[in-house]
Amino acid sequence: MKIVVFGGGLQGRVIAQNLIVRKEKPEVEIADIQKPADLPKGVTYKQLDVLDENQVKAAAKGADAAVLAVPSAIARQSLINLIAAGIPVADVCFTPDPPLDLDNKAKQSGACCVVDCGVAPGLSHILVGSAYKILGSLDSIHILVGGMPIAPPEVFHHAVYFNPRDLIAEYIRPARAREDGKDTDLAPLSAEVHKVKDDAGFFDAFLSDGLRSLLTSFPNVPDMWERTLRWPGHMETMQSLHALGLFEEGVAGDTTADTIGKKFAGVKHPDFLVLRIECRRGDKKLAWRMYDKVTNGESAMSRTTGYTTAAVAMLLAQKKFTEPGVHAPEKLGEYKNLVDAVVGDLAECGVKVEELAAVS
Repeated sequence: MKIVVFGGGLQGRVIAQNLIVRKEKPEVEIADIQKPADLPKGVTYKQLDVLDENQVKAAAKGADAAVLAVPSAIARQSLINLIAAGIPVADVCFTPDPPLDLDNKAKQSGACCVVDCGVAPGLSHILVGSAYKILGSLDSIHILVGGMPIAPPEVFHHAVYFNPRDLIAEYIRPARAREDGKDTDLAPLSAEVHKVKDDAGFFDAFLSDGLRSLLTSFPNVPDMWERTLRWPGHMETMQSLHALGLFEEGVAGDTTADTIGKKFAGVKHPDFLVLRIECRRGDKKLAWRMYDKVTNGESAMSRTTGYTTAAVAMLLAQKKFTEPGVHAPEKLGEYKNLVDAVVGDLAECGVKVEELAAVS
């Protein structure tokens, strides 16, 4: 079994490291334009430009599956190139919108692609898809998720665990949701902030744009939202920075992103991650909670995102899901064996999903 990870950044390396130590002993290769300085032991490297279709096809030849983990700015064209190669793909790039419009291209080439393969979206959507299948329909979908520093720094009350410009986008991009059957797109920094109590602490929860494909996959669900968790005090800081114009496109926004990225780098602030999902239909409820923290130098954000992607890649490589097309992760939720495989895979890697409420 061979899996090629296209992208040698932090997320790509975490995924490759997770794959190479598995009992199935897959052959794992990282393909990128530059060799990672800390290439995981046992993982091979191939130099290529993911924007070059011929190079991508050559690297994908003979592979049982591919993982796409490149910056979002080049993710779409990279996925198009992989689709042309006709192999299964687990995509964790999070373009502004999931590239479901490439479905026909994938069907024509025979490629089976699952996109948004992270934690939320990703694992969250798989479990929502499972709840919808079990209950036959849903009245509400509520998702709470947040990766945060164990000891939050003063003033900012947070840290940067991925691209700081992408972090800022969470606060200024309209948060699509649905209330009383009507789609909404509120500004996160001006929408109501909820107070949330969890076993990990007391948090603020603000509307974020993580539902993505769920809004179109389940158009008949009248109530759905995702909220991002943060330590108290952080939202006030972000509201102030926004009011000062420091998030605007161009020099101001880039300077702000660079500053907070350096001053509050995630490597300096060990993290934990909480994910809570609640799905209801009438008086029936299905709910899950996941808690993870930094382990062996890998952040909780990288672990939960990367391990979920690796689990999906293994499903594809083992041909447990082979339907050609570009699929949102909730598609996997339609199949109990696939849900069990992903959740079991995460548990074997030390990331446990707790079922809070189940329908007998």
